[in-house]
Amino acid sequence: MKKINFNSRSLFALPYVIYMTIFVVIPLFMLLFFAFFGEGSFSFAEIGAFFTDGSQWATVGRSLRIALVASLWCILIGYPLAYAIAKIKSKTVQYMILMAVVAPMWINGLLRTVALKDFITTITDLIANIADTEIDPTGETLLTLGLIIDYLPFMLMPIYLVITGISKSYLEVSADLGASPFITFFKVTLPLSMSGIISGFLMVFTPAVSTYYMSEYLGNQSTFMIGEQLNTMFTKDNKSGAAVIALVLLVLVGVSVFIANQLSRIGNNKKGGIA
Repeated sequence: MKKINFNSRSLFALPYVIYMTIFVVIPLFMLLFFAFFGEGSFSFAEIGAFFTDGSQWATVGRSLRIALVASLWCILIGYPLAYAIAKIKSKTVQYMILMAVVAPMWINGLLRTVALKDFITTITDLIANIADTEIDPTGETLLTLGLIIDYLPFMLMPIYLVITGISKSYLEVSADLGASPFITFFKVTLPLSMSGIISGFLMVFTPAVSTYYMSEYLGNQSTFMIGEQLNTMFTKDNKSGAAVIALVLLVLVGVSVFIANQLSRIGNNKKGGIA
């Protein structure tokens, strides 16, 4: 019998293998079991019920649209903010600003959501009293705003880290070759920071598309998302239906990661330049 070499580096991976087996592999097989064997025998009934239900597809499409809009807004807000922070000469000031942005993430997500709803409700009630009209502080706009506020740090940090990691020599060479700061940004800085944008997009889009508590507290019937549908299935003790929805979410995340990896490879092949 082969003896175990306790000095082998592979043993350091053992805790990770155990963790992945317990929290990833086994749950995945459980999902597959409930999705295809929920009625005691192998069946495509739940899969077929999902793909033939138009309301399910509408929920998936709505979830994708809201998550995509929130992710794009996080890019539009997070990239200029990360760029501005990275250009501050004082590292102390940079860290202080980053701390101010990230500190709210230490608070429980549900508490942040409830606080945001109460704040928006207070503002809208004040406006309604002044304008003598009724304002509904729920809906897709409020939900999207909540997603942006909640997940913006996940977009900001990877972009900031990538921008600060860009060697100044690239910028100096670009300037020496006669490129203006505007051209240097679009030909050098932006291409080299695409990996941060893609990482940030995944870190925002993935939780946003499957959000549950935010859509419940900030949305309404018109913003019913797939995370809420999953909770509904569990509430009705429909484990097979919930497993199918979970698998659909898993596929959506997998496709998103695949597309992001392809875009990242394209970005890596284009290292930037002013030509």
